[in-house]
This record gives sequence, C-alpha cells and structure tokens, in this order.
Amino acid sequence: MCHFWEQWRLGYLFLAVVFALVWQVSAAPIPTLDDIRWMGGLHPIPVLLLMDVLGLMWVPPLVAAVLYAASFGIPRLNTAGAVALSGLCAVLVLALVLMLSLVGIIFVG
Repeated sequence: MCHFWEQWRLGYLFLAVVFALVWQVSAAPIPTLDDIRWMGGLHPIPVLLLMDVLGLMWVPPLVAAVLYAASFGIPRLNTAGAVALSGLCAVLVLALVLMLSLVGIIFVG
C-alpha cells in the first residue's frame, strides 16, 4: 500500500497549478506588447517572439495534467526521477520566456 507522501504524481499537479498561474499572469502583458510597433507599423521581431511564447503558455499545464493522468497507468511516471525531469523541463520553459522578455526589453526598450 502506497502512502500519501509516496505519491510522486502529486508533483505533476503542483506543476500544472504553477503553470496555470503563469499562464493567467502572462496574458496581462499581451495588450501592452500589441501596442509596441515600429512607427505605428510592424511589430519588432522580439515582441512577436515573446507574444507567440506567451500565447502558448497554456501548453505546459496541459502537459503536466496529461502526465498526471498517465502516471496512474504507467508506474514509471510515478517516480521521483520522472517528476524531477518534468520540473526541470518546466524551469527551462520559464527560462526561455524570461530570456525572450529580456531580449524584448533590450532591443525594444
């Protein structure tokens, strides 16, 4: 019998909740980014990249929820290593968003 604290799949729920919050918060700067244009014309490339990445922030919570559901059928997903690898990938996605934000601030700034 597995105890509650041995259920590593709860880490997937935590990732899903964190990314859902990031997804909701990331929707706020999109209207501001939409107003940044070169002389009222085209968007600068960093702004377009950042808007595209922020627009796709719904994908990580979906992936975490799918991994949570799959962990019931695939026992290898209910391990500390699998949850740690998912967390590492989540951190890499957030770092990518941060780097694109910094590039946008530096070049559009």
